[in-house]
Amino acid sequence: MPKPIVDPSRTCRRWISMKKRGAQCLLVVLVLVTTRTVSISWPHRRAFFHTSISSGPRSLSRFRAGENVHADIVISEKVPHVEHTEEKTFSGNIQNSTKALILMDAFCDYHGLYLAERARQVYGVATISVLSDYMAGYFLQQHSKQSDHGESPDELLSQAMPSSLEEAKIWLQSLQQVHGLEDIVAVICESDPGLAHAEQLGEWLNVKYQNNNGPKGAINEARRNKFLMMETLRAAGVPVVQQQLCQTEDEAVEFASQLGLTESSFSTSPTRVVVKPCRGCGSDDVFLCQDLLSVRQAFDRIHGSTVFGSPDKKHESVLLQEFAVGQEFAIDTVSKNGHMKIAAIWKYDKRPANGAPFVYYATQLYSSDAQEIQENVKCILYDYLDDCLTALDIAWGITHSEVILSADSKTGKLTPRLVEVNCRQHNMNFLPLTMSGIGYNVFDMLLAAYLGDDNNVHDGGESVGEKLDWELLPNIPSNRLNAAMIHLVNTQEGILIQVNEPALYEIQAMESVWDLEVYHHFLEPGSEIKPTVDIKTDAGWVQLLHPDKEIFERDYRRIIELMPTLFEVEHGRR
Repeated sequence: MPKPIVDPSRTCRRWISMKKRGAQCLLVVLVLVTTRTVSISWPHRRAFFHTSISSGPRSLSRFRAGENVHADIVISEKVPHVEHTEEKTFSGNIQNSTKALILMDAFCDYHGLYLAERARQVYGVATISVLSDYMAGYFLQQHSKQSDHGESPDELLSQAMPSSLEEAKIWLQSLQQVHGLEDIVAVICESDPGLAHAEQLGEWLNVKYQNNNGPKGAINEARRNKFLMMETLRAAGVPVVQQQLCQTEDEAVEFASQLGLTESSFSTSPTRVVVKPCRGCGSDDVFLCQDLLSVRQAFDRIHGSTVFGSPDKKHESVLLQEFAVGQEFAIDTVSKNGHMKIAAIWKYDKRPANGAPFVYYATQLYSSDAQEIQENVKCILYDYLDDCLTALDIAWGITHSEVILSADSKTGKLTPRLVEVNCRQHNMNFLPLTMSGIGYNVFDMLLAAYLGDDNNVHDGGESVGEKLDWELLPNIPSNRLNAAMIHLVNTQEGILIQVNEPALYEIQAMESVWDLEVYHHFLEPGSEIKPTVDIKTDAGWVQLLHPDKEIFERDYRRIIELMPTLFEVEHGRR
């Protein structure tokens, strides 16, 4: 992943926020000669992609809506890219591991690259870098768009995954004969568009740990297709929302009417209907409709649009679902041979903003003042999600799932219903929050599940931290600090005049602020900025950590109060 570029020729002043230890913060000031403009930047490790490649860099939004670039991909040679951690035997000879993990689309240093480094250095296994068909197509397309074509993409594209079972056999033979790798443990995919490709590659290579893909090696689309996912759970007796896959606008209107929507936009009915694509990421093209007109508009927006992760396919149908009212949770898990353990439970703070129904304001590590309520909620979420993963045949690996917990108005009984299961990590950098707030993280749990029991796996070179013992990890974690990722929501639209520096100074000085960043685009006077409508259009983030809940919540509220004041714009100029 490219690093953020600092161009000394640009006139700016950059303030780099260092991590806080307790209530203390060290400020390093880098002053560049200024003549006209002033801006503030809060960079962190490789922040070029504001979520990670999992939901795609911003330029990928054009690619998703573009033409088919896969059909004509011709890559002269696909060579496994293997990295070893060399070990010395007692006789002093160099010995490489015979085991390896495949990391697909691993670009982010706090996701896939973190996993790769830990696998090599802590467990001593080799890692194999590979590109999904989707990412290989993206890089090839970007190269073809460059007027001078720049450097050849051959080296990068040689990491493309095998395109057939026959090619996979040759690829595996190379791993065995050239690199001495006898045991491919698993395929781990960072990107959302690459998940189906990861399943397919695992099937072709017959990796040691993989989820059941059904008869004849067919990959399980119910792990990605939201309609199939819900129907699979329903067939297994797991409670889910009502839904219908609609091929025409009339079908969509009829189903929405059955759920209680009317033509009137002034209806007092609490009924809402969610209209969305079967395949997507985040809140892309997800609409909350309160009348039939908005259902028609949402249907027209989605029908015929490009399928996420498949630029050569269009949505021929649109998914309508009952809107589940309640608190939405995100649950990060790792499974080992069918035994699921929760790495973290997060509570979403989503609000209507800028005309969008579901805008992320914060992702907060779940806790409750009432211990009994907290334990009850966690147990309900664990049991429900365990049933979901069992129904989807997810016995191994990492998942990031979203569940809405609704309370009965009369009895108070809590009923969980799934939004979606994703067989990948939670996007954005949650490592500092979980390491401090819980004591460990989902990636080290994943390595413990795959590699922890193997007596033939040796410690890698230098020690970079202890291995986790899977058997000692609880099914449900306990929190030791309050933690949250606040998403900076921009409400302004126009040409940026200036940034509210005093507000950013105030945020940076707060007791619970651990780290923060405002994205570069929102720091350049003269650039055009638009209101935040989803996770990909926010203006930055703030990480909060504090043991005192009162201080934590005070800072949390104040940052949200300051959001509308962060950017001053000039309206009407382009």
